[in-house]
Formats: sequence, C-alpha cells, structure tokens
Amino acid sequence: MDIFISWSGPRSGAAAEALRNWLPKIINAVRPWLSSADVDKGARWGVDIAVRLEAAKAGIICLTPGNVHSDWILFEAGALSKTLTNTFVCPLLIGLEPSEITGPLAQFQATRAIKRDVLKLVQTLNTGLGEAALADAHLEEAFEVWWPKLDSQLAALPQEGGESRPSRSDRDLLEELLDYARNQNRAVTLALSDEDKKQILTVRAWKAMRSIHGQIGGATGVTQRGIDLELSMDTTRGKDKDRVKYKIVVPATASPDEMESLALAQIRDTDRGLAEQKDVVGGTGGPGNTSSD
Repeated sequence: MDIFISWSGPRSGAAAEALRNWLPKIINAVRPWLSSADVDKGARWGVDIAVRLEAAKAGIICLTPGNVHSDWILFEAGALSKTLTNTFVCPLLIGLEPSEITGPLAQFQATRAIKRDVLKLVQTLNTGLGEAALADAHLEEAFEVWWPKLDSQLAALPQEGGESRPSRSDRDLLEELLDYARNQNRAVTLALSDEDKKQILTVRAWKAMRSIHGQIGGATGVTQRGIDLELSMDTTRGKDKDRVKYKIVVPATASPDEMESLALAQIRDTDRGLAEQKDVVGGTGGPGNTSSD
C-alpha cells in the first residue's frame, strides 16, 4: 500500500523522515513516499508528486504549530481526500492538540504523537491492506519493539523557526504544482514511466467505475498492447448482482484525465451493450449474458 507523507518546514520534515523509515519496520507491505527523500535528482518533481498523490491509498500529514495553515499542506490534504473515496487521510499532530486544528484539516481524525494514538494510526493503515493485513497480535508485538525508536526521534525534532537550508516558499511550490496541473498534456504523460502510467490508469478506471456503480470488484492488472494500455476489471451490477467483466483500452500517451474519460465511456458502452443483449435474449425467454470482452 502506497502512503504519501506530507510535510512543510524543518520540524515537520524531520518527523516525516522518521516515519518514512519506521513504518515499514512495523508493516512490511506499506510503501511510504516522501518528496524530500524519494524524488530522483533531475526528475520533474511536480509530475512525481502528482502521480504519487494519485496513487496513494493513505496519507499522513505531519502538522506542527508552524505549518498548520501552510498552503502546501492544505493542497496535498485536499488532493489525498479527493483521489479515492477509501483513502485514509491522517494528520499527525506534533506539538498540537486536536482542538487547535480548524478549517479543512479538522474534518480528518487527528493522531497525536503519543504511543496509544500512533498505535491506532498503525492499526488503521493495517486494515487498509485488506486480506494482506497483519494479525492484531503480530502488529502489536512489532509496534512494542519499534515504538521506542520513533518516540526518541520525535522527542529530538528541531524546534520551529530554527535554521534550515534555503528552500522555496509554500506559495512558490503551490503555484508550480498548479501550473503543472493546468498545463498537463501528452508531453508530460510521455515523461512518466510505464509503471506510473499503468498505476494511473488503474486508479482512474476505478474512479470511473465507482461514479457509475459504486462498487469495487477485481482487476487483473494493466498490460501493454502495442501503443495501448489494457486493463481488465470486473464487478457486480444491478439488483440481480450480475458479474460483469470490462475491458478498458486507452492510448499509452493519454493524460490521466483522458484515461478517466475513456474508461468512463467504455464502461457505459459495455453496460449499454449488455442491456440491449439482455432485452433481446429476455424477449426469447433465454438466459442473459453477463460478461463482455
């Protein structure tokens, strides 16, 4: 499971770095992503962050008194909450109490940087793994072993307002990312790796599916077919809970928004075809067909 860790400022950044290194020791299946550590040198950071926001199944927002109103923090929290309906957005409060959080961030269940709250956060992330989740006893045992290390790192975080390396302001970062989003085109999509394109298609196709049927079924993964990407999906639909298979095909050069609109169109085409087929077969008294290639 991909976890996007959001931060702003040296104190928040140090907490984010500690979490990035600590979480996989508790739950091996999680993949924390942190911009300061995981963006390759020379990479187009705006593209990388947008892709990671799109793909994340959970987000941890490292909040301190100095960044609680940061434009950058608010932007990433909003992006995480809108990407997937099942995304977990978890503010981690460092030197703050839940009563001090106002505005958009107040809608999320906050976690104080204390043992019992962090354990609940880890348990929440574990539930997001579904069938791959660790047993409760295993999770709690691992937490007990590794908590002292994180606790000592959180206790040693730099204070707000301390010296830090020169960096762009939150406003500069926000404007650059928004500029990327407004000008997203095929050239940007071509700069993404094949795996990023496949991941984006999967996310956008499920978003399109939920907008029509509201259900989540299975996906067999994305394969490359010449210049196209192909995704097989299946879900149940209608009051009879018919099992339906969908095939989504999009150009590898399509932007994320184009992938979503194409997926939406193909899902609707499949539904229309099945409805017409069922009407014809139903008129002759035969059984309906609930699959499509």
